Amino acid sequence: PVDGPIAMVKKLAESPRVRQVFVRHAFRYWMGREENLGDAPTLIAADRAYVAGGGSMKALIESLLTSDSFLLRTRPPGVPQ
Repeated sequence: PVDGPIAMVKKLAESPRVRQVFVRHAFRYWMGREENLGDAPTLIAADRAYVAGGGSMKALIESLLTSDSFLLRTRPPGVPQ
């Protein structure tokens, strides 16, 4: 239970689960696809970079764009070049 919207926002901001959902959505946006089991190391590294950077979006994006999930991606079947 929380006492109002401000308390709820603060509680959500402190939640590791909410942070992980945010990282997952950033992954989906920047990768242009949903994650799979093989992306677990990328998601863990991105979460750690985000936390280590004090909530830095730049650190999160840098982690994602230098990951194997991004660097070794392939074009999905049926997508024109």
